[in-house]
Amino acid sequence: MTTLERLYERADRGAQWLAAAGVALLMLMTLVLMADISTRRTLNFAILGTIDLTQLAVMVAVFFALPLAFLHESHVNVDFVTSRLPPRALAVLNCATALLTTALLIAIVWYSFGQARIQYAQGDKSMTLGIPMLFYWVPMLLGSALSVGATLLIAAREAVRARL
Repeated sequence: MTTLERLYERADRGAQWLAAAGVALLMLMTLVLMADISTRRTLNFAILGTIDLTQLAVMVAVFFALPLAFLHESHVNVDFVTSRLPPRALAVLNCATALLTTALLIAIVWYSFGQARIQYAQGDKSMTLGIPMLFYWVPMLLGSALSVGATLLIAAREAVRARL
């Protein structure tokens, strides 16, 4: 097993754990939301802050799953043209696509970090519970930054395939 394969395997394992943590948090929040709905209807009692917590759980779930989606290349694509390319040309195209995706993700991280800094400096908080907005930005920044690493691994793998 090559160094690149070992690195990919470790990244995949870490991304699976991260995605599972995000999904677990979302499942927990779904239970809290169900409890909120049922207590409102039966006991005339609402659980305070479910909207804030649900939004945070969704942010965590989506952005913690993002690196895994990139590593598994599970995004929607249209390949009726590229499926006819020879393997080497397809690997070169996939490498270029991964590098362009990396550049886009770096821009997303950069500008998101700037916006997170602004909201942190202004002391922005969620409406009901007063959760600092930085808590909403951290999963996005972490997931996007880890996705940069995932797309670089894909680019490296495709570059090796193009050379073979």
